[in-house]
Amino acid sequence: MFKFKKLSNYGTSTSAFARTVFQARAIVSTFRCSEEQRDALLAKLFDLQCHLLKCAEWRDNLASEVESERANYGMPPQRSPSACGVVTLPGVGDLQSKGDAFLQSAKLAIAVIGDMTEPFYGKGFGHKFHQFEKWAKEHFDPADKFVMSVSGAIPFVEKIVQMRNAMSHHKSEPGTPMVYKNFDIGQSAEELFLIDPTWGLAGEPLRPMLQDFEQIIETIICLGEQILINLFDQFKMSPMLVIDEIAVQRRDPAKPTRLYVTIAGYEVPAP
Repeated sequence: MFKFKKLSNYGTSTSAFARTVFQARAIVSTFRCSEEQRDALLAKLFDLQCHLLKCAEWRDNLASEVESERANYGMPPQRSPSACGVVTLPGVGDLQSKGDAFLQSAKLAIAVIGDMTEPFYGKGFGHKFHQFEKWAKEHFDPADKFVMSVSGAIPFVEKIVQMRNAMSHHKSEPGTPMVYKNFDIGQSAEELFLIDPTWGLAGEPLRPMLQDFEQIIETIICLGEQILINLFDQFKMSPMLVIDEIAVQRRDPAKPTRLYVTIAGYEVPAP
């Protein structure tokens, strides 16, 4: 008896799926390395995919609730600035739990990216990108894009780790705790308007959660792609091989991969 098990509600049309294992298979096949190393890297990319899909799930759950609450909410009548009254607001249930779960998956995804070097160099770094940077500077020229990409990722990685740690170490982490604010009402000179849920570290301006979720997912995907490109440059089978980017307008919505391997100086159609 053959048994099939559903692993995810998301398919190749989701960027977190298309731009991790699905995209990487063809790239990794051009590495000059052992089959065990290829399999180990793809296994890490599968873990990355799983964590990113959890992030996408939390993003979509939040987006669905925000849309539903907005659709069913009746905006109160405009009042003068001096008027007093009570306003009932819509709300997303368990807003903090959603944010905390998203951050946990985001931090785990970053940690997998920091370990993508392990199959080839015997050392991974998890989310400790300062250590990753130090190692890269010892192994490559300081101007090498491997070093530059790791160094450039440090502020983003530190921010996500700080936000995640603020969940459970709010008495010891600087800038903590995390602050969550559900729907609110703003007022302009002409009208009242709904403000979607926001979040941020204590003492910082709060930011829209949905926009942050989307930006964090995309940044983690790009970071994983960049480390994959760095490894490709070190282990590609031929110096003639390069990685090129598919223009956004040419990407297939059914599988919106971004990167592919081609030959330097040749116009090879993107897959």
